[in-house]
Amino acid sequence: MDFFGFIITSIVLLAIGLPVAIIVMFWVTRNKTDQLQQQLDELRAQVVALAAGPTAGKDVQSDIVDPISASDAVSSEQTSEPEMPEVSSEPRRESPPVATSSTPPVAASVTRDPGPRTKNPVDHFEDLLRRIGNVATSYFTDGNIFVRIGLLVLFFGVAFLLKYAAENSSIPLEFRFMGAAAGGVVLLVFGWRLRLSKAIYGLLLQGGGIGVIYITIFTAFRLADLLPPSLTFVLLVFFSVFTVALAILQDSKALAIYAVLGGFLAPFLASTGSGNYIGLFSYYSVLNAAVFAVAWFRAWRSLNLLGFIFTFGVFVLWVAFDYRAEHLYPTSAFLLLFLLMYSLIGVLYALRQPEHMTGLVDGTLVFGTPVIVSGLLMVMLRDYDYGIAGASAAMGFYYILLARYAWKHVGEEFRLLAEAMLAIGVVFATLAIPYALDGHWSSAAWALEAAGILWVSIRQNRFYAQCFAIALQVGAGVLFFLRNIDDVGNTAWLNPAFLGGVFIALGAFVSARMLYLQAPDFKLRLLQVPFYIWAMAWWLISALVQIDEYAQHQLSAWLLLFGATAALLVYFDRLRDWNWMPAATNAALLLPVLMLIALYSLFDNDHILVLPDLYFWIAVLGTNYWIIEKLETVAWPSWVNIAAHTGLVVLTALILSFELLWIFKTKLGLPGQGYLAIFALMPLIALRLAQIEVLPAIKRIGPALQLSLIGTLSVLLLLWNLLINLTNSGDPSPLPYIPFINPVDLTQIAFFVLVLDSLKLVNPSMKIQREHIGVILAGLCFVWLTAVLIRSMHHYLDIGFDLSAMSVDTRVQSAISILWTVIGMGAMLFASRNKLRPLWIVGAALVGVVLVKMFFIDLGASGTVERIVSFLVVGSLLVATGYFSPIPEKYADPGEKMAESSHA
Repeated sequence: MDFFGFIITSIVLLAIGLPVAIIVMFWVTRNKTDQLQQQLDELRAQVVALAAGPTAGKDVQSDIVDPISASDAVSSEQTSEPEMPEVSSEPRRESPPVATSSTPPVAASVTRDPGPRTKNPVDHFEDLLRRIGNVATSYFTDGNIFVRIGLLVLFFGVAFLLKYAAENSSIPLEFRFMGAAAGGVVLLVFGWRLRLSKAIYGLLLQGGGIGVIYITIFTAFRLADLLPPSLTFVLLVFFSVFTVALAILQDSKALAIYAVLGGFLAPFLASTGSGNYIGLFSYYSVLNAAVFAVAWFRAWRSLNLLGFIFTFGVFVLWVAFDYRAEHLYPTSAFLLLFLLMYSLIGVLYALRQPEHMTGLVDGTLVFGTPVIVSGLLMVMLRDYDYGIAGASAAMGFYYILLARYAWKHVGEEFRLLAEAMLAIGVVFATLAIPYALDGHWSSAAWALEAAGILWVSIRQNRFYAQCFAIALQVGAGVLFFLRNIDDVGNTAWLNPAFLGGVFIALGAFVSARMLYLQAPDFKLRLLQVPFYIWAMAWWLISALVQIDEYAQHQLSAWLLLFGATAALLVYFDRLRDWNWMPAATNAALLLPVLMLIALYSLFDNDHILVLPDLYFWIAVLGTNYWIIEKLETVAWPSWVNIAAHTGLVVLTALILSFELLWIFKTKLGLPGQGYLAIFALMPLIALRLAQIEVLPAIKRIGPALQLSLIGTLSVLLLLWNLLINLTNSGDPSPLPYIPFINPVDLTQIAFFVLVLDSLKLVNPSMKIQREHIGVILAGLCFVWLTAVLIRSMHHYLDIGFDLSAMSVDTRVQSAISILWTVIGMGAMLFASRNKLRPLWIVGAALVGVVLVKMFFIDLGASGTVERIVSFLVVGSLLVATGYFSPIPEKYADPGEKMAESSHA
């Protein structure tokens, strides 16, 4: 390298390294400055309180206490290093405390930290922006800026000098490196001597000297081959231990950061591009051992993160650009070593917290370490059968052991750490199964990791981390759908489409449950329902795809899937006291799903209870009854329980009715249509059981369920009556047809009897009254009697049972006219005797319809005997009706009729 190339390289490295170092040093010192400023404000407030008198002093004493918040305490990490705003040539002297007899001491109340104080996430974000915006100004105005910049430039200068001297100088190489090392030792010695009189100045000199020694040793080993590997390793270990000892003795986080930062930057500054990755990672192992040693005594998060970022950042870059298959074993060894170090550093960080923050979890180390390591292992082991599966299983086992240790050997305050470790272990142990089957599961893994991140972010009240976890959850599902949804493989259930969908559903379900468990004012709590729907959609669709692809009996599989899912939801919601409305609502939807499946089966197979579906129908209907019974305790409107029980009874009756109909039609092969009456048998039985209160649910819920069952079954039978009277000839073959004594008419008579018997349950407080039901029954009875007449004429007079034939047959028309007149006359006669004016009007209207029919339809065939008989009979009946059934008087008030009756 020529001199100009050296200068250009130096400028570039300085331009890159200077801002990085400034930000790191600001990060270390800024929180300390904030604490000093806060203490100064508190002291000023105390002076004001003392001047105001005893009473005011007490008030101020209770009001000015503003303990360091949890987030600030984490960043400052309770350091007590002797750092001052400015460096003075005189030793610092403590002023004696001022005390008065009238004012109690307040030092304890000022310095005591009662506990972490939760900040609003928005306040954290604004505070972060403010600090980042003032980085440059703060760095160049706090402390001795000339020493800081000078040491930084000196460090880079030594690195460039060593590299240049190794290539261009005529001085023996050994003496050049000895001179550089001697300069570092001089800085270190002077810094140590000044540690008491000029604390900050001395610490800065010590950090600079250690950095110079680090880079000198590494350059002598890496570039000049002056030191053998064994001696280099010993020297690095020695100076790492030495640096740790200095930092701990002086309680100086800054010294540790300066030294470690210099150590991590050394390979970049002295790099020749030789690709000696074993030397690089061995060197980083020593540095990380120093970080681990500091973490054993101090909870310095910034130092931990510095080592974490450099170690895994360099590792990721090296794997991305230089990794080859032959590097697997040594690279894996280093990676597992770093995993071990930083997973334990995360545990130590929680253990070394002050009393009021014991058990605090560093999410970056606890969750970031396994995520990065697993990602690197996926890249390194992608060409090895079951490599990723084995690595996932090993990591899961390791983290479960960590969780067990945290749970067993530390107190309850470390529960969050133990739960986090357990969650990570379970995730990786679970992923080992699909990784053993297939290799592209990153999106499914992200869904589970998102659930873990959401859990910890909720526990630590980190709003933006919660938003990130939710976005990652949704993104993982979308990515998996786009890449793997059609990859059903060659094995049922054990294929990427199903297992990946199950993992995404599991992550979404856990997320929904966690959101539900938060306080009602939790910002994201409303997302529990969308996440629950997302989870159920993934679970059910993934399973239905497998059923469609592999199941021989799809209906049976559908019944098993939906029944088992609903039963599990009810088990956890009712028996395990989840009390989760989305789960209860989802379980209640089993009934409409069964209705749709029954309808599909009916159209597909002509009946529902096909083997082997019969056994699954029996099981799922019984399960559904158990589900509805358990859901009776859910806090929803009572009509939901009534509707559920009613729907189940009606569905069961209809399934059995269609099955009986299919048996009579297919198995018995009856030639006529009378067998269709068997359809009403099961609803009639259910109606009778509801009347006599045999069903246990009626005794639990009460008359409301009984009336719902009777009303619904009656409407169902009413529709059946209308349909069969309008379309069925009632042929009872091989039996003879006898009016009113045949299957069709007998079932309708039974229906009328049961409905009339049910009228006693109707009370005046109900919306529907007995009069309304009576009108409906009368209309239905009118249709039935007309149908009996038509069916009788069809069977005995051999008239075709179709509308076109009967509309032109004079016998049918005459018979209908006479029947309707008799019915109308009977209604008028009954109404006249009981003074029921509305009924009399209805009867008269029916007679009027007959008259219109006779003059406009029947008159066209007046020459026939049938028409003549029709006119004579109807006319005679009308005359008799007018004599025996005069129209009842109209009463202005219902009470008027009662008064007249009592007077008579």
